[in-house]
Amino acid sequence: MSPLYPDEEDQDDFRLIPPHRRETTWTGKLRKFHSQFDSSIRAKFRDCLFREIEEGGVVTFQILCPNEAVQKRLIQKKQKIGNTVRWIWLQKIDRLAICVDNGGLQCQVFSLQKYLIE
Repeated sequence: MSPLYPDEEDQDDFRLIPPHRRETTWTGKLRKFHSQFDSSIRAKFRDCLFREIEEGGVVTFQILCPNEAVQKRLIQKKQKIGNTVRWIWLQKIDRLAICVDNGGLQCQVFSLQKYLIE
């Protein structure tokens, strides 16, 4: 079998990634993220904003909730959300932050290797 990219050595790693995990665009990854949850969680995500932040080499997936009630519900699902983020972003995300803006950004930050970061 001939290689897909015979001139590029880096492509060997890419071929080892299953096709369903090769999505490269932010929108595509976010769409895949949403599809992994049931309708009740997707309804909570509907009014949330999502972003990826890098600070000092640490990449955080941030979910900005519209109110504290949504934030509280999503914090209850932090393990499923964190596992899904790890699965879709191929472990490139270090932390998960579930935030609400109450006159200032208030976040609960969770390591994707550990649980709550103080």
